[in-house]
Amino acid sequence: MGLPKIAVPEYSLKLPSNGNEIKYRPFLVKEEKLLLIAMESEEENQILDATKQVIKNCMLNNDVNVEKLPIFDIEYIFLWLRARSKGEIIELKYKCPDCKGEIPLSFNVEEVVINKDTAHSQKIEITDSLGIMMKYPTIDDQSNKETVNNSDTQIDQLFKTILSSLEYIYDNEEMYSSKDYTENEMQDFLESLNDTQFQKIANFFETMPKLKHEVKLECKGRVKGEGKKKDKTCGYTEDIVLEGLQSFFE
Repeated sequence: MGLPKIAVPEYSLKLPSNGNEIKYRPFLVKEEKLLLIAMESEEENQILDATKQVIKNCMLNNDVNVEKLPIFDIEYIFLWLRARSKGEIIELKYKCPDCKGEIPLSFNVEEVVINKDTAHSQKIEITDSLGIMMKYPTIDDQSNKETVNNSDTQIDQLFKTILSSLEYIYDNEEMYSSKDYTENEMQDFLESLNDTQFQKIANFFETMPKLKHEVKLECKGRVKGEGKKKDKTCGYTEDIVLEGLQSFFE
């Protein structure tokens, strides 16, 4: 006779990128073990791989390809996976720059949203008759970014990111899929742009949707007063922005 199976709740979530609904379960001990091992390694690629594997394990939709999801979808899914598995309240700690004391911070996952720039578009007009369609970087693109050659300059890394995110080029007559051309051919195209045109593409990454939450730090630690003055509250305050998955967890 087999051992009894424990019932696991199911939840639904709408993907920020397209509004499609996915079904998922909380992560269990086997997934938490994966995450702990990855966190202990402190290696970015191992953490990304563990995050991807946990989402794959917990996703109940067979028609969703995790590798193809935009990185902000991945971050949003994982945030809610963590919430359903360990609680909706996230607690963080910061060091006060004034009194050097500890500033606790807590907030509800339900308050966190994907920040969307209304002027952002995947379709970029290069000229009146020429444009580019971009696709969002995925978790695999992020992993590749972490393994780039250390000798690569920032502009080299930017070019590689653009090339992996460029879906197709179009003009008044035809559409040119990036899959049909070599990397060198696509790079030659990018290098033929003037600075204004290239900045339009760079702006795509700067304005694309991001996991983002604004919070206020308030230090209530006690500090010693000078002379006969009584101890007082530190009172340090700072508005900070949590952006990207790592900033939401210690």
